[in-house]
Amino acid sequence: MKNDFSTYLKTISIFIILFLCGFRTQDSIYPEQIDWETHFLAKPDKLSPYAALTVTNWHYSYSSKISGNNLHIDFKFSGGVVPSQSWVKPDRIRIKKISRQLLNHEQGHVNINFLLLKEGEIQIRFQKYTVSNYKRLIQANANKIGKYYSDMQDRYDVETKHGTDLEAQARWDDYIRSEMNKHEN
Repeated sequence: MKNDFSTYLKTISIFIILFLCGFRTQDSIYPEQIDWETHFLAKPDKLSPYAALTVTNWHYSYSSKISGNNLHIDFKFSGGVVPSQSWVKPDRIRIKKISRQLLNHEQGHVNINFLLLKEGEIQIRFQKYTVSNYKRLIQANANKIGKYYSDMQDRYDVETKHGTDLEAQARWDDYIRSEMNKHEN
C-alpha cells in the first residue's frame, strides 16, 4: 500500500512539473505574421498605384507617482497592424509568386513597426528622468524614435520600390532580420 502511494505521489509530481512547464511565461515577443484575409480588411484605394497598404500603429502611455523627489513611472507599450485601414487589391495578388513577394514586403512594414515597439520601449523606459523633466523627456524620446522609424518605413518603400526590386528587398529583409535578432531574449 505504501509503495502504491509513493508511486502515486511521484506520478502526480511529474504531472504537475510537466503541467507548469507548459505554461512558462513568454519572454520573447515576435511581430505578428500577416496574411491577406485577416490583416487587409479595408476597401482598396483604386486611385493608388500600389497593390497594398499596411497601416501600423504604435502607442505608449504612462502613469507616474511622485513622492517628494522620488519618481515612479509605469509604462505601457502596444503596436501592430490596423486591419480596418490596411488594404490589398485582389487582382494584383492572383499569381501566387507575386502574392508571396508582396506579402513579404508588407511583412517588412510590420517588422519595422515591431522594431519601433521594441526600441521605443527601451529608449523611453530606461531613460533617466527627474520630477522636473520626465513629461518633456518622455514626449521628446517618443517623437525622436517615432520619426526615426517613420523615416525608415519611407526609405524601405523607396529603396525596394514598394517590394518590386527583389535585390533591394532581400537586403532589407536581411537588415530587418538582423535588427530583430538583437531583441531576442
